[in-house]
Amino acid sequence: MKQQDFVSRNTNTWQLFENAIQDEALFKQNDMPKLYRQICHDLATAKARQYSPEVIQRINNLLLAGQTRLYKTKNRIFSGIIEFFVVDFKQSLMAIRSYVIWAHIIFYGVAITSASIVIWQPDSVQHFIDNTAVASIEKMYDPSSTHFAKERASDGDFYMFGHYIRNNISIAFQCFVGGILLGLGTLFYLVYNAIFFGAISGHIVNIDYGTTFFSFVITHGSFELTAIVVSAAAGAVIGKHLIAPGQLSRVQALKVAGKRTFPVILGCFILLIFAAFVEAFWSSSSIIPNGVKYSVGGLCWCWVLYFVFKRPKYET
Repeated sequence: MKQQDFVSRNTNTWQLFENAIQDEALFKQNDMPKLYRQICHDLATAKARQYSPEVIQRINNLLLAGQTRLYKTKNRIFSGIIEFFVVDFKQSLMAIRSYVIWAHIIFYGVAITSASIVIWQPDSVQHFIDNTAVASIEKMYDPSSTHFAKERASDGDFYMFGHYIRNNISIAFQCFVGGILLGLGTLFYLVYNAIFFGAISGHIVNIDYGTTFFSFVITHGSFELTAIVVSAAAGAVIGKHLIAPGQLSRVQALKVAGKRTFPVILGCFILLIFAAFVEAFWSSSSIIPNGVKYSVGGLCWCWVLYFVFKRPKYET
């Protein structure tokens, strides 16, 4: 077969394949693997018959573009998580927005108050936290400690990753499930953790360990603390439905509240896993300069707060 006849016979197929690569609708309408195999055969034929380099190059370029389009990696799990955050989680947050706002006000208001008290009266830290916990915190963030001088082994990072997941999720779970006690359990755990965080922060400032402490917590804290506070907001929704079920029975009201807050809790669960990952592999790293940690941490805080409180454009 002459080259001209070969090109004329196959041009429509090549053009269809090229258009389908660039058009999602055409891509779905056509049997792309079959077209790809046909073009592979065309390339082999063109090479065997020693057609011009221009024809061979054209077919080869089609195959390269087709291979990229057909066999590109599709991370459905990752894309599913992104879609969940952008749609379901965001919508559920907006549905309980007032609870989220008040939970943040209570948590950070109590935390700032307890931190201020401890900074003003250093000995008062003993009234908020037992001496054993204080001593453990001091040892952990002592700038002269040997564990700041070397990078932790990778197996240690994975161990701490699991530890952080368990610890963070247990706190968030307490804040959420506490809503069953008419919201009182949620309020207790929210205030308790706020006092602990604030008092520790104030004590760290007093003993001048701020460099090691705040550089460690700033990045993962944006995800971890926000998830805990939002979990408490979801718990408050549970409590509100139990206190004022309206025309529903309390069991029915609990089911309604559960459906309403499930996407919120699932989103917080994912945030806490990510926070644990950052805490284990980023926050604890002695290689990363503190300036970088502060910069990245600041950006993370800005993004998290923007995401949580920004109203969607479609919302009136």
